[in-house]
Amino acid sequence: MASPVKEVRVWSSYFDQTLSRKYGRRLPRELSVPDPKPTEVLEACKSLGYECEIEEKRYPRAWYKPSALVVVRVPRDVSKYEVVKSIGRRLVEMRAKSR
Repeated sequence: MASPVKEVRVWSSYFDQTLSRKYGRRLPRELSVPDPKPTEVLEACKSLGYECEIEEKRYPRAWYKPSALVVVRVPRDVSKYEVVKSIGRRLVEMRAKSR
């Protein structure tokens, strides 16, 4: 029987407003923030109720920029894009509050 939870691997570069889609940004600029820190992505995941952890690695498309891989455990019926989009929205909210 399959586990009810799956692991989704999310790079902090997916949310980097300064990167083009060619270099790894996965969301529209409105759902992205400039130079997201891996700890911010982790905090956003946890605030959404996901269980997650950071792996220190560099994103291959933008190897020259500091980045990290965040492993997020989500229910099996949730798509990766839904997870990425919800994290992006939360990052934008968190940055807006910190101003």
